[in-house]
Amino acid sequence: MRLALVTETFVPDVNGVALTLDHLSRGVLRHGVQVDLVCPGHGAGVAAERLQYWQAAGHSLPGYPQLRFGWRLPERVLQQWQLTPPDAFYIATEGPLGWHALSYARRHGIPVISGYHTNFEQYLQHYRLGWLKGLARRYLRWFHNASNLTLTPCRQQQQLLQAEGYQRVQVLGRGVDTRLFSPTRRCNDLREQLGVRPEQLLVGYVGRVAAEKNLPLLLQAFAAIRAQRSDARLLLVGDGPWMLEVRKACPDVLLVGNQRGESLARHYACMDLFLFPSLTETWGNVVGEALASGLPVVAFDRAAASELIRDQENGCLIPCQSTQRDILFVARSVALAVNDQQLLAMGHRATQGMQGQGWEQISESFYRLLQTSLNKAPGHESKTQSVRRFSRLDRKA
Repeated sequence: MRLALVTETFVPDVNGVALTLDHLSRGVLRHGVQVDLVCPGHGAGVAAERLQYWQAAGHSLPGYPQLRFGWRLPERVLQQWQLTPPDAFYIATEGPLGWHALSYARRHGIPVISGYHTNFEQYLQHYRLGWLKGLARRYLRWFHNASNLTLTPCRQQQQLLQAEGYQRVQVLGRGVDTRLFSPTRRCNDLREQLGVRPEQLLVGYVGRVAAEKNLPLLLQAFAAIRAQRSDARLLLVGDGPWMLEVRKACPDVLLVGNQRGESLARHYACMDLFLFPSLTETWGNVVGEALASGLPVVAFDRAAASELIRDQENGCLIPCQSTQRDILFVARSVALAVNDQQLLAMGHRATQGMQGQGWEQISESFYRLLQTSLNKAPGHESKTQSVRRFSRLDRKA
């Protein structure tokens, strides 16, 4: 099998989409699948047997110079596909590059699985582009309905998409590397390097430092915690355009930038409490990583949190539909922060609950979905009909 994996982000980018695609590609490679990775990134660190990297032309995203969006499939890969065409496409992002890939696949009758990884329409309001939400909603629905199958990471998101008119939506969950993320990674030397004493409370957050992550609420919750525990410290792992705003609001915040691998795992394990106020996630890999690391998590009842957190057992779930949700988030964060015994008990249950949540099963499910898409692939006559059906899309692409 030859899989065309089309995306605007991949390792070494540090984000949930890149992490997920890395695990999924590794899984299919173990099954002997040949992967053509098309991405506008620089491709550093992309090296594996049977994985061919094709760099697409692209442009940096406003506010995120480290990320790029792609324009179209490279001519070199189109020439290669004339000789050895893909058997299936997985399109992870819906920008111009994804649009071109979708057009190509439909024109050639190749099955397409698309991934709904990011709530772009919700992001728009955080960048003063809320007036584009209606257009974005219609475009995304059209894009995914033009694919054979759309994958989304949780049941809640599946139901929301189906209510919006998305068709053929299936859940493909997310895993956590519990061998990497573990409370055994707790490192007193690292806490000492950060200037945090053993008895001090270290409150943490991992993710993009950006407007769409609802960081003002994180800062509000930490200020309330510090009013009760004056020596508490705040650790943010990640990077983004809100670094200066965070520093202004909390001058002694510990900003350590992006971390990877064992370093990231140690930073998680050095925390005592994890706060995740985002309302824009389709999943949120960091929730599972924090729980596996032995951290109670305070988050809203959506995406990963809604499926992984058991309220008052391994964290706190805040109803996102509540008119008092911000007040509740702050209050529950403070209540946990001042109760060391509860923090320890919840942290222990958090680690236990994440056992058996590895990526192997997720990758295997993805491979089976690819096989199913091939089994359902139309014959030559049906492919001709598919070209006519999507001819309007092809002309626009």
